[in-house]
Amino acid sequence: MTETLTTEATTTTAATPVAPTDPLACVSLELLSEYRTAAEARDAADRALAEHLSATAQALGRAVSDAVTDMHGAENDLHVNELCRHLPGLAPAIRLVWAHVLDARLDRVGSCCTDGGPVEP
Repeated sequence: MTETLTTEATTTTAATPVAPTDPLACVSLELLSEYRTAAEARDAADRALAEHLSATAQALGRAVSDAVTDMHGAENDLHVNELCRHLPGLAPAIRLVWAHVLDARLDRVGSCCTDGGPVEP
């Protein structure tokens, strides 16, 4: 749905967000909301903690965070590989979809590939 706004000098067309009709896209949007809430809580806790840490402790905290991120990435790779190993006929598709999901921007959650939404780089 598109809404047109007109002023004396210009006309602007703005897209009005439309809720997805795909039930799984709706679940993805709910999970995205939960992710954003968790990310905000983590950021707030991180800021609060940083106020009490020395520069050295903050650097160590960043190193731990980077190591945890690397560990989670390796863990995800392991899980995807195990999924492919259990379903070898679907392995190429699983890997392609996994790469797509990892590369998808959060502003496209629930809209790419379903409901006729655009697929953009």
